Amino acid sequence: MSIETEFAQAGRWFKAARSDLDTARALQGLGRFAPSCFHAQQAAEKAFKGLLVATGRLPKTHSIAQLLRELPPEPGRQPLLAQAARLDKLYIGTRYPDALPEGTEIADAYDAKDAKDAIDVAEGAITLLVQWGRELGVPETDL
Repeated sequence: MSIETEFAQAGRWFKAARSDLDTARALQGLGRFAPSCFHAQQAAEKAFKGLLVATGRLPKTHSIAQLLRELPPEPGRQPLLAQAARLDKLYIGTRYPDALPEGTEIADAYDAKDAKDAIDVAEGAITLLVQWGRELGVPETDL
């Protein structure tokens, strides 16, 4: 795959990340906190994949912690992105009732603070990852 194609694919991932972040915010506004948390996790995951695609890789995982380990070494950025790994816990529990303790309903397991925190973490990760993509040479039109 050519670098131009990788950059175009990275841009598609970054755009999908922003779309999921918008969805997370909309669901938060509707008081749908569990799906809001899930879409925040998805937003961050897709931004990580966008950067990795720009570097020629696309690991088959949904774990942000794993994606973080796949990033090129960049000591100044990894600590800032590490908090995004907390979003991994939102991938399953926000969607499947059997992932929660018996008697716990999904809608009761996540609240406004959870959604706000997840959105804030995802937004910070997306901002940093898009900037990193720019520095790698992903054209503005693809971001």
